[in-house]
Amino acid sequence: MPDSIEKLRPDRDLQCFFFHPSAIAALSATSPEGFTLSGTWRQQFDWAVIEWNRDSVYEHPAFRCLPDGDLSGLVLTYEETRSNCISMDSDLFSTVDWPYVRIWAGTIPESSSDPLVETIFFVALNRERVSHVEPIEGEYASAYAEFTLSGAADPYQTVGLAYNRVDYTYEIQPGETLEIAVAAIAGGMNSGFSPDLKAVPDGATIRVYYTSGVDIGLSTTGDNGNRFSLYSYSTGPAVWDSTGQTFANGISPTKWRVTLDFTSLEGFTKNPSTGDFYRDEDTHDPLLFSIPTDMIRKIRWTYSADLQPAEFARSEFQVVVSNWTVTGTNRTYSVAGPGSRRIEDTDVAMSYSGSCWEVGRGNYSGGFIHFTKHAGDAVAVSYTATGTHTLYLGTRYTNAGALLHIQVDGTSLRDLNLKVTQEDVLIRWPVGTYPAGDHTLSVTHGEVDCEDFYLDFVELAVPTTDLPTFPEIPVLTLATDWDTDHSLALAPERTAWFIYSLGFRGRQNHYVGALLFYELYNPGNHFATASMTFSGTVTPGTMLTINGPTSVDTLASRRLHVGDTPETIALSFAQEFNRGYTGIWATASVRR
Repeated sequence: MPDSIEKLRPDRDLQCFFFHPSAIAALSATSPEGFTLSGTWRQQFDWAVIEWNRDSVYEHPAFRCLPDGDLSGLVLTYEETRSNCISMDSDLFSTVDWPYVRIWAGTIPESSSDPLVETIFFVALNRERVSHVEPIEGEYASAYAEFTLSGAADPYQTVGLAYNRVDYTYEIQPGETLEIAVAAIAGGMNSGFSPDLKAVPDGATIRVYYTSGVDIGLSTTGDNGNRFSLYSYSTGPAVWDSTGQTFANGISPTKWRVTLDFTSLEGFTKNPSTGDFYRDEDTHDPLLFSIPTDMIRKIRWTYSADLQPAEFARSEFQVVVSNWTVTGTNRTYSVAGPGSRRIEDTDVAMSYSGSCWEVGRGNYSGGFIHFTKHAGDAVAVSYTATGTHTLYLGTRYTNAGALLHIQVDGTSLRDLNLKVTQEDVLIRWPVGTYPAGDHTLSVTHGEVDCEDFYLDFVELAVPTTDLPTFPEIPVLTLATDWDTDHSLALAPERTAWFIYSLGFRGRQNHYVGALLFYELYNPGNHFATASMTFSGTVTPGTMLTINGPTSVDTLASRRLHVGDTPETIALSFAQEFNRGYTGIWATASVRR
C-alpha cells in the first residue's frame, strides 16, 4: 500500500527551533502518537518552539508536500508534561509567548487584485479567561508559610504581616493575648477584602495560604504561590519567629490534556499601534477573533525557561507529549505526482526582462536562484501541459519582500506580497489550476525598488496523495550531520524515514554534533547589579516608589504602614521583585 503524509503528524510534519545562541533543543522519540522536546536553557529568556509549517523545505522534492494550509476540518488533542519549563497554569507575565499557540493565517481582501493579508493569532492555552486545557494528573495544593508570635503581649504595641501592596496590622489592647492578635490578623486575611490570602490560626501560630482570595480548598493557584512572600513586623516586645518567608508546598497538576478544534478556533490579535491585544473598551478584556483555519501558514507552540529567582544557572528541560490524536477531514497531504514537471530558474524557457537580475547559488532547487530588487523587472515562461495541473511559483518570503504582479495567459491574478516580517523562507505559491495545453506565466516586480523578488522555479504539479517508491540500493546510503540547523530542526525518526524511503539500505554514519550541546559555563559572566539603602524616619501613609531608567518607568511602589522600618521596606521590595518579575531579581539585607 502506498505511503502518505498526514498533516500535524509529529514524526513527519513538525520541527523544532530554539533561541540562538544560548538555548539548545531537539526532538526525539517522535511517532504518530507524540514526541519529546528536550534540551538546555542557559539564560532566563531562552525558549524553544515546536512548529508546523505549510511550506516544507526539508524533504526530498519527491516527498515534499504541496503547500496546504487548510486545517479547518481537524481537531487536535494531546497530553503534555513539562519539566523545568514555565508551567501550563503559570501566572507569570509572558515575556516570551509561552501561554499561547501562535497561528499565522491569511485573510482574503475584498479586491480581487489585492494580496492576502496575514495576521498572527494568539490562541490562549490557559489564560485571559480562555482555556483549551484540562488537568488529568496531579492536583492543586496552595502554597503556604507559617509564622509564630512570641514574647510579651504589652498593650498598644503593633504586630502584623504584610507584602508589597497589603498589610494586616493589629494593635494589641489591654488584657489581650498574642493568640487574640494572631486570630485578628487571620480574620483580616479571611475577610472578603483580602485579594490574595487565606489563613488558619492555631494559638500564636498562623498558617497563611496563597489562594488568590478564594477559599483554600477551591484555590487553583498551585505552585504559582511558591514565589509569593510575606514579611513580619512589630513595635514592641512581641516578635515573630521569622522576618520574612517565601511560601512553599504549592502544587499544580503535572499533566494536561490540550484540545484545539480547528473547525471553530478563536484567538487574540495585537493592535500594531500599541503592541497589545485589541481589548473591549468597557471590560478591557482581550477580544477574540475567528481564525481562518483554512488559510494557515504557520503554527508555533512555545516553551520557556522556568523562572529562577537568582543568577541564572544552566539547566536542562523536557516536554513529553503523548496521545497525540488528530481527527476530522482533509488531513492527507498531496505531493507532486506522475506527470508533474519543474522548470528551473536557469532553464532556457525562462525569459527575463530588466537589467538587475542576478543569480545566486545555494540550497535551492537545481542549486541556483534568480533575484532582483528593481521595480519593473519581470520573468515570463511559456509551456505546454499534457493534462490538468496546479501551477506553482517557487519564490521566497523575506523581511523586505516585493509585491509581485502575476498574469497567466494575459489574465491578471491576485498580487503576491513576499514581505513577511522576520521571515526568510522558500515557498511554493499556488498560482492556480489550469487545463492541458499551452500557457504563459508572467511575474513582474512591483512598484518599489530595493525589495526582494526571488525566482527559484515554476512547477506544474499533478497532485497525488500516494508517495513515490524508489528501488532499493543495498550498498549505498547517506550520512547525517547533526550540527546543522536543518538537522537540528528535524526529528531523527523523520530523517531516517526519508533516507529509507529513497531506497538507501547501506550502513549509515550518523554524526552527532557537539558544538551546540557542550555544557559550557562562563565563570566570568555576571548580570548587571544595582543596590540601594533605605534609611531615615518612616512616616505611615507615605507612598514610596522605585523607578526604572526613567521617572515614568515604575518598577514597584507601596504605601508605608505602622510598624515599617527601613529593613521591612527593603525586604518588601525584594519579595515583590522575586514574586514574578521576569527581568530582575533581588536580595535584601535585613538587621533585627
